[in-house]
Amino acid sequence: MTGIWNYLKAGVLPEDKDEARKMRIRSAKFVIVRNELFKRGISTPLLKCLTTPQVAYVVEEIHRGICGMHSGARSIATRILRAGYYWPTLKSDCQAYVQKCKECQHFEDFLRELGIKHLSTSMEHPQTNGQAEAANKVILRELKKRLGSAKRQWADKLPSILWAYHCTPQSTTQETPYRLTYGADAMIPVEVGETSHRRQVFNSEQNAQ
Repeated sequence: MTGIWNYLKAGVLPEDKDEARKMRIRSAKFVIVRNELFKRGISTPLLKCLTTPQVAYVVEEIHRGICGMHSGARSIATRILRAGYYWPTLKSDCQAYVQKCKECQHFEDFLRELGIKHLSTSMEHPQTNGQAEAANKVILRELKKRLGSAKRQWADKLPSILWAYHCTPQSTTQETPYRLTYGADAMIPVEVGETSHRRQVFNSEQNAQ
């Protein structure tokens, strides 16, 4: 996105006419605010464009930070966009990160070495509340990933896991449980560590109203 930055900041265009025309078209979706590059979102406000070091921090924090759930690449990408960040290789970078995550790939690698195809089957006993069981399954899976061999510490880890679950968009509603309850997205730690546009324009007086 360096070319877009140079064009918006100093009017610099590629020498090739076709490339210059493409650059003008692409740049229409971007804007510079407070000396930082943002992409205009469709259903979201401005998305902050990140550099490589910023990308590494954001993906790490979303995946395994305080609000992390060790979720899949699609969920990570969705959460990053919802938090207000963007870069061109967002989806592929999330996929690559999940594939390198030891906790996420531990059992998949083990089964692959044994030549076993991992399949999920329905339960033998009748289901009760399907929604509650689905939520419990996610919470238990995250507990196992975070605790490892220190299983007695589950009570200490549970509050942060519940908070992470409440701040993660669900595939059924495409919304976070927090937003469905309170009507707004929670301010998550990554927005403090790498300041999002929402945090930049935050006004305490307007928020109180």
